[in-house]
Amino acid sequence: MTSAGYSPTDFPSTHRTWLVTQIADLQEGSDSLRTQAIASLRAHLLERYASPLSAYVQNSSIKRLGEPDEIAHDYLVRMLDDCSGLHNWPGSGRPLRRWLLTGMIFHARGIARDKGRLREFSSLDAVDSHIASEPSAEQAFERAWAREMLEAAFARAAGSMQRSDRDQQWEIFRRHVLDGQPYAPIAADLKINVQQCADATRAASQEVRSAIRAVLIDEGVAERNISSEADAILRSVLHGPTR
Repeated sequence: MTSAGYSPTDFPSTHRTWLVTQIADLQEGSDSLRTQAIASLRAHLLERYASPLSAYVQNSSIKRLGEPDEIAHDYLVRMLDDCSGLHNWPGSGRPLRRWLLTGMIFHARGIARDKGRLREFSSLDAVDSHIASEPSAEQAFERAWAREMLEAAFARAAGSMQRSDRDQQWEIFRRHVLDGQPYAPIAADLKINVQQCADATRAASQEVRSAIRAVLIDEGVAERNISSEADAILRSVLHGPTR
């Protein structure tokens, strides 16, 4: 999965994403808005990024500094104490995941310094070089991130379809694509034909793709890169069943 940044023009003033709005509230909002924004961002980022960042640590030299889950969680908690580490992200030209990964590597450098092992991790001075030098860690991070994005998109798509009385279409998609069931038993259970199942899966797949686009835009992926990123997420996580 390729890295994709964005410029201010990728987020026109008429379409401020949820994340950008929360960060703006941190800087410009009232005390109550700021408190709400910190709580919302903390919950959102811990849910979405604790696992991917832990996967990176587990597969990198950083794991010599401690338990991967603890390092990732400690970084996020410290950064999210007042969320000041996010203030410059919207104008950085980087997707959120790359911003957070860079921040965690600097966090690891601080741990190494505190433990008197900074020389051993001197390569952390050049963060991009450090990431490039450990491709398996970056790949593990990207795979875990893709799973989190897909789960968020599934929840979004399921909610949308249920609100529009398309529960059956989502059930067919879930059973066929996620659970790996062939169409025949699904059709028999629902008293419809196989073609109707295939049509329902296509409709739900389109809903999922739209949801992935929305999730990626909110995560700071540039509009020009949304399609390729969405395809990469689906390839890395989904394994379609046989008919």
